Amino acid sequence: MGKIRRLLPARDDSLPVYVVGHGHTVRKKGDRLEIRSIGKVDRGDNGRDDKKDGAKKGKGEIDNKVVEARLREISQVNLFGGVEISTPVLADLMQRGIPVLHFTRGGWFQGMSVGHTSKNVELRMRQFAWAADRNRSLSIARSIVDGKIRNCRTQIRRNDPESPRDALDRLAKLSKDAASASSIERLLGIEGAAAGIYFGRMDHLLKADQGFSFANRNKRPPKDPVNAVLSYLYAVLAKDVFVSLLAVGFDPYLGFYHRPRYGRPALALDMMEEFRPIIADSTTINLFNNRELADKDFIKTGLGVSLTTKGKRRVIRGYEQRMETEITHPLFGYSVSYRRTIEVQARLLSRVLNGELKEYPAFIRR
Repeated sequence: MGKIRRLLPARDDSLPVYVVGHGHTVRKKGDRLEIRSIGKVDRGDNGRDDKKDGAKKGKGEIDNKVVEARLREISQVNLFGGVEISTPVLADLMQRGIPVLHFTRGGWFQGMSVGHTSKNVELRMRQFAWAADRNRSLSIARSIVDGKIRNCRTQIRRNDPESPRDALDRLAKLSKDAASASSIERLLGIEGAAAGIYFGRMDHLLKADQGFSFANRNKRPPKDPVNAVLSYLYAVLAKDVFVSLLAVGFDPYLGFYHRPRYGRPALALDMMEEFRPIIADSTTINLFNNRELADKDFIKTGLGVSLTTKGKRRVIRGYEQRMETEITHPLFGYSVSYRRTIEVQARLLSRVLNGELKEYPAFIRR
């Protein structure tokens, strides 16, 4: 790949707001959001909220608490469960280009409310043309899967000192196989084989004395706490990729690796693949190893395991800390947060579609 024209991400001053739990209300007061709640409302800036005086304390919680957030400091508003938001708030946020994302109580991304922010119709026309071309789609899908496997290998190499050399060698070979795969079906097989090796070492990334273990990847519903956190974080990561793609001008529902399906944000799922191990998986491992999650943060039933409201807050806080972490970009050499790296990748993909780049350079953590 030749030299890539330097790409500067947007400023990272604004931060997301998360409102978690049934019964919360979001209103507008002047140039601020006013969030009235029972319990705690988390912001992406690790709790640096402005609070009104006079909140009433109840047993174990703070009732009728009001949290305020300046509109100009907000990048997105995430609503989990039965949260009420007023029409004036929605209208103001849409005018400002701030998306409002809606989730079920369990963390499934349902959709978003957004203003007229996606006006790049020429990019979407190229996206549809590329998606209809099997060879062009395959060229992008190869880079995505190659990048994901290489990041999985890095995650094991850094955090699993007892990992057998054979596992690392097999992942290295599978990443090369992905880079030259002859079909999407072949790529799916390669990705599945790599996932088997990677998740086969996941339990070794967890400290033995922290009280949780991992046997295998399972979902819908998750059968254990580690899988519950992984599934929750994959949903949160998918919405951040979704928002970045929409901001650049893509249609998040039309992908190159994940095939179109009604209601499936295929391109968002494509783009998040390379970030799963280094953002979602890494956050999960840190939360358990640092004992930030305990048994009380999970609800266990005959069907599966889910997070409590307080558990979700702890997971979101850990996720936002990871997203704010600055790293040196492997292509451009500048310091950038993981959050802005997602935007950079979306813009690099747009350069592929307009012919400036011959292949998509996946984000690979060194």
